[in-house]
Amino acid sequence: MSFRQICLLLFFILPLTVHAQKRTWTSADGKSAFEGELLEYNATEVRVKRAADFKTFILPLAKLSEPDQTFVKGLLREDARSAGVKDGPHATLVTGAFVKGTSAEGLNFQFYGNPKWKGEERYPLLIWLHGAGQSGSDNEAQMGGATKPFTEEANQEERPCFVLAPQCPDRNIGFKDAVASNLMALVKSLCDSLPIDESRLYLTGSSMGGSGSWRIGTEYPGVFAAIVPLCGGGDPSKASALKETPIWAFHGDKDEDVPLERSTSMIEAIKAAGGTKAQLSILEGEGHLIASGVYAKPELHEWIFVQRLGSPSNP
Repeated sequence: MSFRQICLLLFFILPLTVHAQKRTWTSADGKSAFEGELLEYNATEVRVKRAADFKTFILPLAKLSEPDQTFVKGLLREDARSAGVKDGPHATLVTGAFVKGTSAEGLNFQFYGNPKWKGEERYPLLIWLHGAGQSGSDNEAQMGGATKPFTEEANQEERPCFVLAPQCPDRNIGFKDAVASNLMALVKSLCDSLPIDESRLYLTGSSMGGSGSWRIGTEYPGVFAAIVPLCGGGDPSKASALKETPIWAFHGDKDEDVPLERSTSMIEAIKAAGGTKAQLSILEGEGHLIASGVYAKPELHEWIFVQRLGSPSNP
């Protein structure tokens, strides 16, 4: 059987996604190239119509250049994300309620998504980091009431979003080191298989979670479209990493657990580094337990969900 006959056989056996886009296709060795329209594709091959003579070719993906392979793999990834709510490795997490899960790295979490969402749209992901007292292995304590405002029906109708609530296994570790890297691996896995808008990843947390928001934000700059740290603190020497990130921090002026200075020093350091997108709301007369009041603020919801990577919007 000839190579072309094999390709034709594979064409009828393997499902290909219909797509129409013109580009220059180059062989893996770089010796040949032609302008052509992508007609169909799957994980192993593409069908392309050559612009010069309108002839159609079935080409093994492995025989194409690395940029061509990356292009097709990107299309396949988007196809998987579009179908992910109904048919994907994380589809069972999308029920319209919070569902418990454990990541491949062993991190416990709860996840919210709406099974009625259309896959061709992309939705924000809000990540909530709990306080030290909710650490453990029950995969329940981290929920509290902080996540409720974001999944209330009215808010979801106006600002639909996925919500991720991981649980730190040990308060003595916090959201850093392996816990932080495991969380980011989970976020990547979710983004790879669900219709998540990767330009609208939002990170927020209170107390230990507020400090975790500061820390993860500085360690993964340019990933989050907005960060909302509550009554936490970070490392001012690393604050310059956040100068381009919209940040709205909150802290009570009567907080006896985490000094207000932990937040003010971060905001001041960001501004000193040239940042203009960070602000701090100091809550007069408030102590450490501010999460329920802060997350109930309509103006906070309005602010968070307009933030997008590359957007010039300020707090």
